[in-house]
Amino acid sequence: MKSMFIPALLFYYGTFLILCGIASVILIGWKAKTALVSGGVSGVIAIMIGHFISQETAGAQAAGLVVCLGLFIVFCWRSAKTLFKVLELIPERHPDLKGKAIAFLIISLMAVVTIVVLLLQLSFITKA
Repeated sequence: MKSMFIPALLFYYGTFLILCGIASVILIGWKAKTALVSGGVSGVIAIMIGHFISQETAGAQAAGLVVCLGLFIVFCWRSAKTLFKVLELIPERHPDLKGKAIAFLIISLMAVVTIVVLLLQLSFITKA
């Protein structure tokens, strides 16, 4: 009997990414429409990979690992870039400071959750 742990994990991870995109727009406004698109697209991709893993499609587990690793790199890069922007805006008390700080927190949370999902996939694959 095949385990549904990784497909379920990727389903919840994909849902989390989609909700982060929605939360960005709610908290920051339409300036964060790229977060909505990127969260939505990456979330749908994660859910699709989970489905393909449940169907035992060749290469789906590797795709799950590669996508999570790629997203982790992107989220870390975007988080660092946003942090530097926040630090730049603090002395000026710029009106965009609040939105940038919220974006930094959401992107950082996405990075942390992504590395946890990646490590859970790796630990489950090595046990199998």
